[in-house]
Order: sequence, then structure tokens, then C-alpha cells
Amino acid sequence: MKTVHHIVTMTIIAVISASTPAFSQENNEETNARSLSIGIGFPDNSQPFQTQIGLGVGAFPEYEGSDDYAATALPLINIRKTGAYFIKGSSININDGLASVGLTLLHFSYSEESKHRMQIVMGPLMRAYSGRYKSDSDSLNGLGDIDQSVGIGGFIELSAGAWLANLSVSPQDVGNDNDGSLATLDITHVLSIKDDLNLSIVLSTSWADDDYMQSYFGVTEAQAIKSGLSSFESKSGLKDVGLQMKVSYAVSPRWSFEGQVGYWRLLNDSANSPIVKDEGSSDQVRGLVGLLYQF
Repeated sequence: MKTVHHIVTMTIIAVISASTPAFSQENNEETNARSLSIGIGFPDNSQPFQTQIGLGVGAFPEYEGSDDYAATALPLINIRKTGAYFIKGSSININDGLASVGLTLLHFSYSEESKHRMQIVMGPLMRAYSGRYKSDSDSLNGLGDIDQSVGIGGFIELSAGAWLANLSVSPQDVGNDNDGSLATLDITHVLSIKDDLNLSIVLSTSWADDDYMQSYFGVTEAQAIKSGLSSFESKSGLKDVGLQMKVSYAVSPRWSFEGQVGYWRLLNDSANSPIVKDEGSSDQVRGLVGLLYQF
């Protein structure tokens, strides 16, 4: 656990220190009318540095696939320079992990009449995962623990107006036995209801490989004997699909309230696993409320 925390801390420091573009190459056509930029490093129109830190309290399934819920407190962290880098804490989407750090190395952007229209950024991603412990639920007795881990992969993000699409892949085989890869896709639409009130709607899905699915949803012969569950070999495929809504209300220039609620449906072998089918539910609902401070 110390190793995970050390890696995450050192990476956060490195990302924040890298707030200046390394290299940029631009091709401008019809100045002041249309602009095309392709380059290495941060795009010239990356936004100012933003930091939000807070605390949220919510209700979550005891483990992914459980039909029993427990109250959980989570740190809410959103540190980003849009188009350059981001540091995100945990959310109600379990696929986000404990924390994510991304850094832009390549960018492509197109704007017209000095108004930003579309931007694509991509680069490395590091994501920390919470794992799963048999003490989380009686239904996990005999299945053993899945330790915390860190996945190092990559992301590509496309933004256009109020729309944002993010595709990320993060293997989690760094110094842990629970290897495997998880790919996630989030499509977000942001609605500005009032100057101090915003609503975000997120459609998400994830795909996992054989190793990941077997770690979290498979039951080996040895685990079947200890747990009383049927043995089950979980294969790769779409793991889930979900819909999430987030409301943010600014009560002052510095303080804001945030509410998140979402529904996820486990699919394929994640839904057919006896850990879910016999002991839990493929329908997953999560929600939280929190208070954030903007620096």
C-alpha cells in the first residue's frame, strides 16, 4: 500500500511541475478566421490552472456486484489545466479508481473565428485502484483479497463545445498479483443552467480482458471449495454500461456543493458470475453529496 501511495504522490508532483509546454508546432490558415494546431506538448489555448478539493459522503455497493450497501466517505479532488493535465480523485463510477493522473503529450485542435471548436489531446495515464477485500462483505468469504494496484496506460480525450469524450486504457499489473487491463469510455455533456448551477450527464461503458474479469468475477476451484460458490471462468468482454448525473452549485466564488447519482448495469460474464448472480445484483446504483473548495 505504501508503494501505491508513493507512486501516486511522486507522479502528482511531476505532473504539476510540467505546466509549461515542451514543444508546439502550428499550421495556421486564414489568420483570425480558421486555425489548425498540431503539436507535441500542451496546446496554446490550454485553460488556466484549476484546483477543487473537498469531501463527499455517499452510498455504495459493498463490492462491485453486491446488492448490499454501505455509507462511504470519499475525498473529492479535481486538479486540472484543461488540455494539459489533470488529477482526479474517486467518484461514484468505480471504473475511475481511487485517483487518475493524465498528461498531454500530443494535441490536435481546430478553431474558427477565434472560437475554440474542437480539440483532441492524448498522453500517458496513471490510475490507482482500490482492489477488493473479503472483509468488505460476508458474500466474499473464501474468495481472498484483491490488493490495491496502480495501472499505467494512456488516454485520448476529444472536446467540442459542451461535449467531452474520454477513452482510457489502464493495465493494473504494477507490482501486484491482480493483473489485467480495463478500458473505459465516458461521454459527457455539460449544461449550464445558471451562472452558478451546472448539470453534467455522463454515459459510460467499460471493457475488461480475461485477467481482469477472472480476478474480480471469476471463481477458481479452490475458491469454490472455500466459499460454497460454483466455480466460474470469467472471460473478456464489455463489463458494464452506466448513466451518471452530476450537479454542481456554487454558493460562493470559492465554495460549491456537488451531488452525484448514477446507475450501472453489469454485462456478460460480470453479470453471470456467481459472485453477482447468486450473491448480489447486476443492477448497481451509487450516489453521493459533497462540499468542495476552489483555490
